[in-house]
Amino acid sequence: MFIKFHLVSFIILIFGCVEPPDYDDGLLLNIPAIINEVDYFSLSLNAEDLTENYIWELEFESENEDTLFTSLVVKDFSSISSDSTFLKLYNSNNAEIFNIHISGQTTSISDIAIEYIGNPARLELIAAKLNCILDLQLIKQ
Repeated sequence: MFIKFHLVSFIILIFGCVEPPDYDDGLLLNIPAIINEVDYFSLSLNAEDLTENYIWELEFESENEDTLFTSLVVKDFSSISSDSTFLKLYNSNNAEIFNIHISGQTTSISDIAIEYIGNPARLELIAAKLNCILDLQLIKQ
Protein backbone atom coordinates (compact mmCIF):
# COMPACT_ATOMS: atom_id res chain seq x y z
CA MET A 1 0.00 0.00 0.00
CA PHE A 2 2.85 2.39 0.90
CA ILE A 3 4.66 1.75 -2.39
CA LYS A 4 1.42 2.11 -4.36
CA PHE A 5 0.76 5.50 -2.72
CA HIS A 6 4.26 6.78 -3.62
CA LEU A 7 4.00 5.43 -7.16
CA VAL A 8 0.62 7.14 -7.72
CA SER A 9 1.95 10.37 -6.16
CA PHE A 10 5.01 10.26 -8.43
CA ILE A 11 2.90 9.70 -11.55
CA ILE A 12 0.56 12.57 -10.64
CA LEU A 13 3.55 14.84 -9.99
CA ILE A 14 5.23 14.02 -13.30
CA PHE A 15 2.16 14.14 -15.55
CA GLY A 16 0.34 16.85 -13.61
CA CYS A 17 3.02 19.49 -14.16
CA VAL A 18 2.19 22.04 -16.83
CA GLU A 19 4.81 24.34 -18.23
CA PRO A 20 4.00 28.03 -18.69
CA PRO A 21 2.97 29.25 -22.14
CA ASP A 22 5.76 30.27 -24.50
CA TYR A 23 5.54 33.99 -25.30
CA ASP A 24 7.49 35.00 -28.39
CA ASP A 25 7.70 38.69 -27.51
CA GLY A 26 7.97 38.34 -23.72
CA LEU A 27 4.73 40.26 -23.17
CA LEU A 28 1.84 38.81 -21.23
CA LEU A 29 -1.57 39.22 -22.83
CA ASN A 30 -3.38 42.44 -21.78
CA ILE A 31 -0.84 43.29 -19.07
CA PRO A 32 1.12 46.51 -19.73
CA ALA A 33 4.89 46.38 -19.19
CA ILE A 34 5.98 49.74 -17.78
CA ILE A 35 9.34 51.40 -17.14
CA ASN A 36 8.94 54.78 -15.44
CA GLU A 37 12.16 56.75 -14.77
CA VAL A 38 13.02 60.46 -14.41
CA ASP A 39 14.22 60.63 -18.04
CA TYR A 40 12.47 57.68 -19.69
CA PHE A 41 9.01 56.12 -19.88
CA SER A 42 8.18 52.93 -21.76
CA LEU A 43 4.84 51.22 -22.33
CA SER A 44 4.72 47.84 -24.06
CA LEU A 45 1.45 46.00 -24.46
CA ASN A 46 0.20 42.88 -26.22
CA ALA A 47 -3.53 43.63 -26.39
CA GLU A 48 -6.31 41.26 -27.33
CA ASP A 49 -9.86 42.68 -27.07
CA LEU A 50 -8.57 44.99 -24.34
CA THR A 51 -11.24 47.26 -22.89
CA GLU A 52 -9.58 49.00 -19.99
CA ASN A 53 -8.41 52.45 -18.93
CA TYR A 54 -4.96 53.02 -17.46
CA ILE A 55 -3.36 56.14 -15.97
CA TRP A 56 0.35 56.44 -15.23
CA GLU A 57 1.87 59.34 -13.31
CA LEU A 58 5.22 60.02 -15.00
CA GLU A 59 8.37 60.59 -12.99
CA PHE A 60 9.88 62.97 -15.58
CA GLU A 61 12.10 65.76 -14.29
CA SER A 62 12.87 68.13 -17.13
CA GLU A 63 14.12 71.63 -17.80
CA ASN A 64 12.97 74.01 -20.54
CA GLU A 65 16.12 73.32 -22.58
CA ASP A 66 15.39 69.55 -22.66
CA THR A 67 13.80 67.77 -25.61
CA LEU A 68 11.14 65.07 -25.50
CA PHE A 69 11.62 62.27 -28.04
CA THR A 70 8.56 60.11 -28.68
CA SER A 71 8.50 56.75 -30.42
CA LEU A 72 5.25 54.91 -31.09
CA VAL A 73 4.97 51.55 -32.84
CA VAL A 74 1.65 49.78 -33.35
CA LYS A 75 1.82 46.42 -35.12
CA ASP A 76 -0.40 43.39 -35.67
CA PHE A 77 -3.37 45.74 -35.46
CA SER A 78 -6.83 44.37 -36.10
CA SER A 79 -9.98 46.32 -35.54
CA ILE A 80 -13.70 46.18 -35.42
CA SER A 81 -15.86 49.20 -36.13
CA SER A 82 -16.40 49.97 -32.43
CA ASP A 83 -12.67 50.19 -31.59
CA SER A 84 -11.83 53.64 -30.23
CA THR A 85 -8.54 53.57 -28.37
CA PHE A 86 -6.59 56.68 -27.39
CA LEU A 87 -3.21 57.52 -25.88
CA LYS A 88 -3.23 60.89 -24.11
CA LEU A 89 -0.22 62.67 -22.64
CA TYR A 90 -0.64 65.61 -20.24
CA ASN A 91 1.86 68.07 -18.79
CA SER A 92 2.21 69.08 -15.14
CA ASN A 93 -0.43 71.82 -15.66
CA ASN A 94 -2.90 69.15 -16.91
CA ALA A 95 -2.76 70.53 -20.46
CA GLU A 96 -2.92 67.96 -23.24
CA ILE A 97 0.41 67.39 -25.04
CA PHE A 98 -0.94 64.77 -27.44
CA ASN A 99 -4.09 62.75 -28.05
CA ILE A 100 -3.42 59.84 -30.41
CA HIS A 101 -6.23 57.73 -31.82
CA ILE A 102 -4.90 54.18 -32.27
CA SER A 103 -6.59 53.20 -35.51
CA GLY A 104 -4.05 51.13 -37.42
CA GLN A 105 -0.48 50.01 -37.74
CA THR A 106 2.00 52.83 -37.44
CA THR A 107 5.58 53.76 -36.70
CA SER A 108 6.07 57.31 -35.53
CA ILE A 109 9.08 59.17 -34.15
CA SER A 110 9.01 62.81 -33.11
CA ASP A 111 10.82 65.33 -30.95
CA ILE A 112 9.77 68.62 -29.40
CA ALA A 113 11.32 71.06 -26.94
CA ILE A 114 9.98 70.82 -23.39
CA GLU A 115 9.69 74.62 -23.26
CA TYR A 116 6.82 74.41 -25.81
CA ILE A 117 4.86 71.57 -24.18
CA GLY A 118 5.74 71.64 -20.47
CA ASN A 119 6.94 68.77 -18.33
CA PRO A 120 5.17 65.47 -19.24
CA ALA A 121 3.33 64.34 -16.10
CA ARG A 122 0.57 61.83 -16.92
CA LEU A 123 -0.18 59.27 -19.61
CA GLU A 124 -3.61 57.74 -20.18
CA LEU A 125 -4.48 54.70 -22.26
CA ILE A 126 -8.19 54.45 -22.98
CA ALA A 127 -8.75 51.12 -24.72
CA ALA A 128 -11.95 49.83 -26.28
CA LYS A 129 -11.54 46.36 -27.82
CA LEU A 130 -7.88 47.02 -28.68
CA ASN A 131 -6.08 44.29 -30.66
CA CYS A 132 -2.42 45.02 -31.36
CA ILE A 133 1.10 45.11 -30.04
CA LEU A 134 1.79 48.64 -28.83
CA ASP A 135 5.19 50.06 -27.94
CA LEU A 136 5.58 53.66 -26.73
CA GLN A 137 8.76 55.35 -25.51
CA LEU A 138 9.11 58.86 -24.13
CA ILE A 139 12.74 59.92 -23.76
CA LYS A 140 13.97 63.18 -22.26
CA GLN A 141 17.36 64.52 -23.41
